[in-house]
Amino acid sequence: MKIRDVLGLNSRNHLYTSRYNGREGKRIANSKLLTKETLRKADVRVPQTYARIGNIEQLERFDWLSLPTDFVVKPNNGLGGQGIIVIEKQGEYAGEWVSSQGEIVTVADLKLQVADILQGRYSMDDLPDTAYIEERVAVHPVFEKYSYHGTPDIRVIVFNGVPIMSYARLPTEESGGRANLFQGAAAMGIDIATGITTYGVHHGTPIEFFPGTRRKLRGVQIPEWESILETAILASRAIGLGYMAADIVLQPVLRKQELGMRKQEVETVPMILEVNAQPGLKIQIANRAGLKERLTRVKGLKIVSVKHGIRVGQALFADPKLAEAGMGRKTVGATEEIEIWGLGGERETVKAKIDTGANMSSIDRELAKKLGLLDPDNHLYEDFFYSSLGRNKRQIVGIKYLMAGVKVKGMVSVADRSRMKHKFLVGKRDLGRFAVVVG
Repeated sequence: MKIRDVLGLNSRNHLYTSRYNGREGKRIANSKLLTKETLRKADVRVPQTYARIGNIEQLERFDWLSLPTDFVVKPNNGLGGQGIIVIEKQGEYAGEWVSSQGEIVTVADLKLQVADILQGRYSMDDLPDTAYIEERVAVHPVFEKYSYHGTPDIRVIVFNGVPIMSYARLPTEESGGRANLFQGAAAMGIDIATGITTYGVHHGTPIEFFPGTRRKLRGVQIPEWESILETAILASRAIGLGYMAADIVLQPVLRKQELGMRKQEVETVPMILEVNAQPGLKIQIANRAGLKERLTRVKGLKIVSVKHGIRVGQALFADPKLAEAGMGRKTVGATEEIEIWGLGGERETVKAKIDTGANMSSIDRELAKKLGLLDPDNHLYEDFFYSSLGRNKRQIVGIKYLMAGVKVKGMVSVADRSRMKHKFLVGKRDLGRFAVVVG
């Protein structure tokens, strides 16, 4: 990660949050209840709200025994995870519960906590607040080995309708089961292109394993990855924030498989936990990449749909080192047979030229058209290229193809290669996982 690519506090505040986030969007984001209401109207999934408590009279009348066996108590305008109580299960006696930290919590304890919330003890602006009680999202099986008494969440930074960067925040014993980095939670960066975790970090220091274990943080496949990215983009649209973070939890829903089978499978439902109009910057450490460089590349691009935004993010910000972890490189020669996947499921096998002198791969326009790659949703942006014929403008589109048994997913420039021997050229951007042998 280069220092010049890192986004600092002043740049974030003056160049992005103040410029791309309007007053109304910030107002919605600063209220968790208003955020949930706005997202629910836009058909974006959020945890169910069981109750709102706005004053002492409502608190005294509230029937705590009417709640499910597990739930979460939160301040509406809280900051940094403060003031939250997570109830995991019913206690031995009526009116008793067990918190995520293994402590016995009584009705009196909950009433005292809500009273503190109402008085503004956890409010970001030190004003009287509203407490609410919502559904507790269980830990998804993919995170069971990477969480201590709490539910991990996935943060996705969205700018201009494009997912820019992501990481998962993991509750630890030190954080008391909370997914908050300032309280001691761990984090692992996530590759935007694949949804596979890349690097681990704890207290700003790179780590290989989840704290206190030998469980590797690298190489975990996050389920329903494109649905997660879609949920984050839809949230930014619904709230009206150009630059924001969406904190997403994965609700595991058990369902039986085909009739007559005893096994069960988990259906993953991404839900927005909350959004942040001024997200923190530690995500850069977890990804070993700077936000500033990524934001600059996306600024000004015309994003025509949610699907388009996802394709742009995946093409621009794929981690080239991910596939090399623990793997030997595949060998390719001066030419290779590749199988290109069209948007409609069609596949075309062509002989491609391997060119380490070219930065970006290139495809013939007619071939791209035949495979549906010129679809507007697959159009990423346009750029200028220099050749023997001079300076020319080319369309950049997303692409997936198979070469030497390795799946390559990225972007390619569209050019007229009708007079050339090879309809596809593989540039060095796509060769990170290969050893090129010529002669």
